[in-house]
Amino acid sequence: MAAPVVSIGNRSMLSNHWQRLQSWISYSDADGNPAVSYQFFDSGTSATSGYIWTSTNDHWPAGTTIDVPASQLSDVWLRSGSASGSETMWVRAFDGSDWSSWASFTLTTTPNGTPLATISDQSAHVNTWKQVSTLLSYSDPNGDAATKYQFWDSGTSATSAYFWTPTNSHWAANTTIEVSAADLANTWFKSGSTTGSETLWVRAFDGSDWGAWDTFTVTSTNATPVATISDQSLHVNTWKQVSTLLSYSDADGDAATKYQFWDSGTSTTSAYFWTPTNSHWAANTTIEVSAADLANTWFQSGSAIGSETLWVRAFDGSDWGAWDTFTVTSTNATPVATVNDHSLHQGQWAKIDSWISVVDGDNDTITKYQFWDSGTAATSAYFWTPTNSHWAANTTIEIPAADRANVWIQGGSATGSETLWVRAFDGNEWGAWDTFTLTTTINTAPVATINDQSLHVNQWIKPQSWLSATDAEGDTITQYQFWDGGGAANSGYFWSSTNSHWAAGTAIDVSAADLGNFWLRSGAATGSETMYVRAFDGAAWGSWDSFALTSTNAAPVATINDHTLNAAQWAKLVNWTTTSDADSDAVTKYQIWDGGGAANSAYFWTPTDSHVAAGTAVDIAASDLANVWVQGGTAGGTDTMYIRAFDGTTWGNWDAFTLTTLPNHAPVTTIGNQSLHINEWNEIGDLLSYSDADGHTATAYQFWDGGSGASSGYFWTPANSHWAAGIAIDVSAADLDDVWLRGGAGTGTETMYARSFDGIDWSAWHAFVLTTII
Repeated sequence: MAAPVVSIGNRSMLSNHWQRLQSWISYSDADGNPAVSYQFFDSGTSATSGYIWTSTNDHWPAGTTIDVPASQLSDVWLRSGSASGSETMWVRAFDGSDWSSWASFTLTTTPNGTPLATISDQSAHVNTWKQVSTLLSYSDPNGDAATKYQFWDSGTSATSAYFWTPTNSHWAANTTIEVSAADLANTWFKSGSTTGSETLWVRAFDGSDWGAWDTFTVTSTNATPVATISDQSLHVNTWKQVSTLLSYSDADGDAATKYQFWDSGTSTTSAYFWTPTNSHWAANTTIEVSAADLANTWFQSGSAIGSETLWVRAFDGSDWGAWDTFTVTSTNATPVATVNDHSLHQGQWAKIDSWISVVDGDNDTITKYQFWDSGTAATSAYFWTPTNSHWAANTTIEIPAADRANVWIQGGSATGSETLWVRAFDGNEWGAWDTFTLTTTINTAPVATINDQSLHVNQWIKPQSWLSATDAEGDTITQYQFWDGGGAANSGYFWSSTNSHWAAGTAIDVSAADLGNFWLRSGAATGSETMYVRAFDGAAWGSWDSFALTSTNAAPVATINDHTLNAAQWAKLVNWTTTSDADSDAVTKYQIWDGGGAANSAYFWTPTDSHVAAGTAVDIAASDLANVWVQGGTAGGTDTMYIRAFDGTTWGNWDAFTLTTLPNHAPVTTIGNQSLHINEWNEIGDLLSYSDADGHTATAYQFWDGGSGASSGYFWTPANSHWAAGIAIDVSAADLDDVWLRGGAGTGTETMYARSFDGIDWSAWHAFVLTTII
């Protein structure tokens, strides 16, 4: 047998690198035998020389034969030396019979190129985070990947930049910070919390050697914020929310975290700032407000007109911006109160409130008024207030705005003219005096008239539509009085929003403005009464004018034409009734009357009385007329009946109609001759034929058995299983199907009878022959 052959070439490796030996070894066997084991030998005895690693020994010493099964060849590794140099190693294989010759190879360890990690200088806004992996540049001349990094921070200030890793949220300065390459993405640094620069370092390890330290500068920057408020012109005592006026910007996009304000106005009437913690900030005080509270910061313009300077600045979390000044000007427009020239009759009163027109350029609420009367004559006009019933001329009369409606002026007691004044106060300043002329004139009482009127009973109407009023001087009518002369309980009456039924004999005051809400209702019964009206022009009442009110009603008409019914036939009364009312009043009820007193005459039926007695007036609600029936008599003849209607006020006349009942035709019942077998049964209903000329249904039947033999046929009903011959057998129509006929017990013939009843008359007996056969 031939020994196997193993070969391996000389190799060169960088220091501290690993190589799996299987890929370098070449094996052959002339007999085709596979290798079953290998032996390795390392002659390099230096502490820095390469060595062999297996799963059973992670550093085989030199000069040792290392046995490895062929199945574990892939688990044999070679590590290059930790320093440069050469050494010889051997390998041989065993095919189960023979070992191959030792094959030697030289391992040369070459020096390792150190890695390079760099970060360029960084300029970052204060308190800005940077992910180190996005900034770091790495290279290795041997193509080795970095296995870890080290960082160093030289900035010792409390506000300087610093490194952050998952294991330490703030690495102290002058500390070596080691991070595995796998964790590089989780390494950050944060720029300083204030502006400034500092130096940081970085280096990398490629598994063999550390690279040189690389320095980079981190510069922390910040642009100061700008807060401005434009000059403001405001009405005195006006509040402004500062947040609606303030404009803020920051070149870095930083949000403001707080603001400061300053007020230079020291006057007691000057503008001032307000916050939830101080309702009136003193002037020349630094007022600091968090940005979150800016919406709760206000200032109020001065309580008097004038200007002052205020300041504002903002803080972006790092730096304060410059102070910005703005001017607040407090303004006020004085109110203007005017009264046009007016005329009043002698002694006539007028409310000054309706004459005054007032405007304020700032829409300020007027708080008070002043009046002045220059008419000194004893007969001149004058002012009246609740506190003084006759104000002297040449006196300043001051009243709160709330009392303006209580100020009156009375025309003089003699004709003539005089000058009066008015002005208004808006809470800040008085407006200018406005003059107006009041002329006192002669007065003629007004005339109010209403023509005689006719209304349907209980009808409502506004007297305004009837009323005519004139005044010789063209004075406006200010009020009316009405008087009701009808004292009957069912007479007409007046209605107003303050009294739903004015009593007769009472003077009723109605302002002209409320005349459209004043009503008159006619009487509840027909008749006439006298009512009165007069008018007031603000100075004098006119004379009373009387008018007659007539309450009318047309009685309703209910009619029924003559009708004909068969005996005992039913009909709905509503289908015969025709109703009309000249006033279009709704009919509320009816009365019916039956004039036929015979026992067999027609009659009325209602849900409450199934047979209304003749000669009785019966009230029927209009809604129940459809439930009233009339039935024809049980014998031929005529009856007179009556109906009338009520419209809620008056009964109409009775209307008579004739109801003719046609004579009744007795029904006809037949049964054909029958043949039955001995003791055979047959249902009698299947044999019987019924007819009625009037269309009446049968209500009862009678049967008679004329066969008296012991073996003759017979009738059967549920009440008697064998009816004897020679007896009238009564059966209701509803039980007809329960009547049976049985053939005799022996052959023969016999005569039987049947007749029917239609509710009024019996038919004639009908005979039929029953033949019993075998």
